[in-house]
Amino acid sequence: MKINMVVDPGCHIPNRAHANDAGLDLYAAKGGWIWPKCRKVILTGTHAAVPAGFVGMLTSKSGLMQRGITSRGTIDSGYTGEIRAVMFNHSWKFVRIKPGQKITQMVIMPIITPVPHIVDKLEVTERGEGGFGSTGKY
Repeated sequence: MKINMVVDPGCHIPNRAHANDAGLDLYAAKGGWIWPKCRKVILTGTHAAVPAGFVGMLTSKSGLMQRGITSRGTIDSGYTGEIRAVMFNHSWKFVRIKPGQKITQMVIMPIITPVPHIVDKLEVTERGEGGFGSTGKY
């Protein structure tokens, strides 16, 4: 399977560090600082045509996670604008992102798109409304 991409001049082409890696590494088009306990949108200079029936999920790089930096995002089929990574700094330190630095990875996954069907009530299940902490195990 192929995914069509456009990479802005001077920006890095997304790639995998290893042939069997799930995610394509995306790189910062420009640098910047992420303040402690804040978030910042970092441009990648990459545009992708995610095929219908798939989604591009942006997820954190493990090396940055060790420094308290995470990223998340959803690239829907049909969106062809520049991919922007929302970076979260969970640490108490200022973190510098350098131009050309790997900042996030995009994993292309198949999706199912069911149509919502409104009913009067849901089927009773053993779990019911039991949510966070309902099993007593954290």
